[in-house]
Amino acid sequence: MIKKTYMQNLAYVRFLSLMRAVYKQDHDARRVDDLLAYLYEIAQAKRQVNMTDLVKQESFGTLQTLTKYLRRMTNEGLVAVNPGEDRRTSMVTLTAKGISRLADREQLLLEAMGR
Repeated sequence: MIKKTYMQNLAYVRFLSLMRAVYKQDHDARRVDDLLAYLYEIAQAKRQVNMTDLVKQESFGTLQTLTKYLRRMTNEGLVAVNPGEDRRTSMVTLTAKGISRLADREQLLLEAMGR
């Protein structure tokens, strides 16, 4: 059991090392992937999320920070930001390209874990 845990930890360390190489210390890119994963979970639950709800998630920062990430993600085609029912809200939706990027990251994780 100890050996398995050690191997799992080693795989995680390898994964982190791989992610650092992929991102080249780009902390924003890691946050973008975290946000994509969150949006994917929301979509899988057949729910929608607006920017106010995203700001309430402590890991995504302030409205200003979140807006910066969403602008970047929209420019890359990873998400779509559309007006909500109320003109004061904006709904955030994951695109097919965003789902593809998540699949790519999952593949990197599986390769790093040796699977």
